Amino acid sequence: MSNRRCPKCGEEFSDTYRSCPFCEEEEAIKRGRPPRRSGRRVEKRQNARNGGAGGVMLLLTGLIILGVVGYVVLGEDVADALGIRDTQEPASVIDQDKVPSQPDSSVQTAPVQSPAENDPAPAPDAAGNEPEHTDQPDLSTEPAGPLTLSQTDITIPAGETGRLTATGGSGEIIWSSSNPEIASVDGGSVTGKAGGTVTITAASGEETAACQVKVEGDPWIDPNIPELSLNKTDFTFGQSDIPVQMKLLIKGTRDAYEGAVVWASNNTSVAAISETGSVTWVGRGTTTVTATVGDKTFECIVRAK
Repeated sequence: MSNRRCPKCGEEFSDTYRSCPFCEEEEAIKRGRPPRRSGRRVEKRQNARNGGAGGVMLLLTGLIILGVVGYVVLGEDVADALGIRDTQEPASVIDQDKVPSQPDSSVQTAPVQSPAENDPAPAPDAAGNEPEHTDQPDLSTEPAGPLTLSQTDITIPAGETGRLTATGGSGEIIWSSSNPEIASVDGGSVTGKAGGTVTITAASGEETAACQVKVEGDPWIDPNIPELSLNKTDFTFGQSDIPVQMKLLIKGTRDAYEGAVVWASNNTSVAAISETGSVTWVGRGTTTVTATVGDKTFECIVRAK
């Protein structure tokens, strides 16, 4: 004879029973029928279940109450015995390992100053008023723009003055005239002296700006002008040809005249000529280009095909 364990309730019973007697007794109790077998086993098992859980809770409650009473009555000794004493160190105790080391007094360090401390405070004005602080940038340090003149060509009568204004540049403005006998310049004020055309130049550093000034009046005559002649008096060129360079030559030589010359084209829709005498094809036709020096004018016929 041996025992078996009920898979439902987990109780062991003799294998002489066909089924678990404990389960049958519980089922009978639920239906309100007296158990067919002795109920001691079931009652014992139920009491064991209910009593076991209740006993554990009662024991824990008793221990807690005992610990609290012991701590209140006997103080820290009982708390140490029960292991519930506060182990936190007093605030006045300082961990020496965590105290930052003191700097060496023998080493002198310069005090750190803020940018505001480095800049001297602006002095008050004559009335004793403190100047207003502003965060606006200093516009005077901004780089200047390119050098330009207020006008690029003007016409003034002889004996009168025109005004030129220069802006930009990287320094002092220096003024000059290609022929002071026709027009002079002083600080941008241009004064006409005799009929003719000159170039007024403003220079600042490596930059220059120019204005062509035409003076109306009796032409200026260079007393030192030698006899001159054009290198060409009649020529033909086409659209694909390179520009033709005109020159005034000192008569009897191949030397070019270095004085002031005013070049012009009578019909700029046929041919154009630069200030240096370079003739460029514009359209078909015939025109005349001229070179004027003082009161003398030299002509050349230009045929554009």
